[in-house]
This record gives sequence, structure tokens and C-alpha cells, in this order.
Amino acid sequence: MKRTVDILRRSVIAATLAAVILLLPSSCSRIKDIRILSCAVESISPIGLHGLNAELAVQVQNPAMQFTLTDIQGILYYKGKPFVTYEADPIQVTARSVAVYPLPCQANLASGVRLMDLISLMRDYDLEDFVTDVSAKVHLRSGLTKTLKFKEIPVKDLME
Repeated sequence: MKRTVDILRRSVIAATLAAVILLLPSSCSRIKDIRILSCAVESISPIGLHGLNAELAVQVQNPAMQFTLTDIQGILYYKGKPFVTYEADPIQVTARSVAVYPLPCQANLASGVRLMDLISLMRDYDLEDFVTDVSAKVHLRSGLTKTLKFKEIPVKDLME
């Protein structure tokens, strides 16, 4: 279960960072300098046999403008088949700051995936078998909104 949470955590971090970096780089040269400094799992609690809630603590260094990420969601695929769906609550990042933000996340096993599949996978898995799709909306204080979508991101690239 911890390995799956770690994979989901890194997927959410990658989505957050990618959304910020790719949002209108011409409007603010400092967007490319936004960094995720750390991410820690604060708590995990199961939801029945098909899901879990987790709270992450994400430290962000933001030398750029204030922004909000909403509708953060994705699907984790194992060998090309949906394995877990996940989503994170909105997060508002303060302008020109270094701060730790709580990031509540929820994950559910995909249809047809059993808890035993997850347990057996945790004993022996290869990161090359996992990819994720992620989407998020980025909102600027000016009112500008952009939805960013990333398809088939190799999870092994997120773990490096």
C-alpha cells in the first residue's frame, strides 16, 4: 500500500509541477523557477476495500505569481490497464514564497482491480509497467484559467 501511495504522491507532484511550469511561460519568466522542494505523507487512511485517503505536505518554492491548482486528477495504469484513479483537493500557492501546503488526496482502485491484486503487486513490481495520465486546472489571480493534460507519463521518470 505504501508503494502505491508513493507512486500516487509522485504523480500528483509531477502534475502540479508540470502544470505550473507549462502555464504561459511567456507571461512570467519566473514560472520556470518554481520548485517542489519536498513532499511527505502526513497520513493515510483506507476507505473500505477499494480506496484510501492521504494527506501530503508539499513544500513549494514559488518566486512567481500566485496561482491555484484545481481539478487535479489522474489515472494510474499498470501494463496498459487502469489500476488506480486519483484526485487531489485544490491548492493555492502564494506568490514569491517558500511554504508547506497540505494536499489532501483520494485514490480508488479501478473497476475490475481487487485488493488482492494490489497486495500481490506490492511484493514484486517494475516501475516500467506504470504510466499515468494527469490533468489540472491552473487559475491565476488575474482570472486566467488553463486546463493542462498530460498523457502516458512514465512513473519511472517521476521517481528519479
